[in-house]
Amino acid sequence: MSLTREIRALTHDFVRHGGKTNRRKQRERMLAFGAFASGMGAQAMGEVGKKHVIAFYAAHREQAERTKYAYFLAIRELWKLAGKPSEPPTPR
Repeated sequence: MSLTREIRALTHDFVRHGGKTNRRKQRERMLAFGAFASGMGAQAMGEVGKKHVIAFYAAHREQAERTKYAYFLAIRELWKLAGKPSEPPTPR
């Protein structure tokens, strides 16, 4: 199973509950992060770590603070859905 397919499976129920518009945007942000991590060689959520998150923030350095924070919230939710024990790093 590819990383983006795994993210779609993890977020299937997530999108169905709560504010639909916001959750769809968050899912798109999660998939964008997944595509980036996949480009770095990650093939499953178990292989995704802090170095992928830090590299993602570095590659998107020119974004506004609000956009960076929105990506952080999406990545943090993905971390919870994947059952990772700690929180992802925050953008600087």
